Amino acid sequence: MKRILFLAALLGATTLSGASFGYDVFHTIPGTEGPAPVQSAAPVYDDYYEVGAFAEADEVDRFISGSVVGGWCDGFLQDGSRWNMYQAWLSSEKTVDPNMGFDLGYRVDALFGTNILQSSDGFDGKWGVSDDGYGASIYQAYGQLGLGKLSLKAGKLGTTIGFESVDASQNNFNTHSYMFNHEPTTHTGGLFTLQATDTFNIDVGLVSGIDNSFANRRGDSGFLFGAGWQIAENVNLSYAGELSQIHSELGENRLGTAWGYYDLWDQPIGDSDEYLQTVTATVDFTDRFSYSLASNYGTMSARDVHDNLYSQFGVANYFSYALTPCLTLAARYEYYTQWLDDAAIGPDGEVKQVCHDVSFAMVYRPFEHFFILPEARYDWIETGDIKNKITDKEDGFTGSVSCGFTF
Repeated sequence: MKRILFLAALLGATTLSGASFGYDVFHTIPGTEGPAPVQSAAPVYDDYYEVGAFAEADEVDRFISGSVVGGWCDGFLQDGSRWNMYQAWLSSEKTVDPNMGFDLGYRVDALFGTNILQSSDGFDGKWGVSDDGYGASIYQAYGQLGLGKLSLKAGKLGTTIGFESVDASQNNFNTHSYMFNHEPTTHTGGLFTLQATDTFNIDVGLVSGIDNSFANRRGDSGFLFGAGWQIAENVNLSYAGELSQIHSELGENRLGTAWGYYDLWDQPIGDSDEYLQTVTATVDFTDRFSYSLASNYGTMSARDVHDNLYSQFGVANYFSYALTPCLTLAARYEYYTQWLDDAAIGPDGEVKQVCHDVSFAMVYRPFEHFFILPEARYDWIETGDIKNKITDKEDGFTGSVSCGFTF
């Protein structure tokens, strides 16, 4: 019944708004913070579409917008198949005008489905999830102050870290990379953005650690920093970094708040210092063909267990080719590794996992606001005690398909 009421409200709000929304073909999701370019779900080229007309329409503030995405997945990544509604995403936003000396804005994003991104420490973290995996969350809720080329966002914000989009309707793949699953999704605090030039911007922020909401009862703290640079008309480069102090009692396991840290070894975290960075580069070789490279590096040291140090590194390659105006082909290859220095397995002991995954997908849009996305993926993983050469190997295929619409 809750799902039916939520969807009814979603469709009702869309009908009452009476708005006509444009489709931005190369964009970051409005209101998400990453300087890293987000891959478009449907690259479009000038020979077939009037790109300028879409871009102009998208500049209009959307009082109500969103998407609904559902899908099926079975195989190595998910044992057992069933159809799920991944996300019903409802947004309301007013952006600030950089041409004004003073302006106010806001953004609110509400989610319902099986991919909801609840905060681990906050009001939506207490809402819980049903036995079949459905729940609701507030992904973003912030106010914005604009002073010309300088803006301040305060509240719950989408992270600046990472490349892939939280919004399921904006990715070329149904599955996410390992890097995405070991990165934060939100921060609560304030973020300053300076558009220094038309092609260069800087981000600096103070936040309550990672994936906390407004409560932050443990007193976590963090610092965000980054920059984006459009080197040429078809080349973009970005860097985003994050430093956090995570507080918890030794023996309290906070796996959900630490980017999945220690997910292999299920160890308690205690107080810890964390650093994570992502570097991304995107090149549009032609109007049809685009390539992106995203890298990830992070460390975590548990201050109460000085001989444990976690590290991670990953690099992913994204290829996208618009075969026709309605059909985009996509491929992704990722190398990701995480390791833990652990005295429990002897002097200089180290446990390591190496993951590879390759995905092929197609995004088919029979019309502008509707898509169908099948994906085939293969993973192979090695995990072991490096010193004693004890290695466990796993591999397998995953098949998935999703469909959705935006409004």
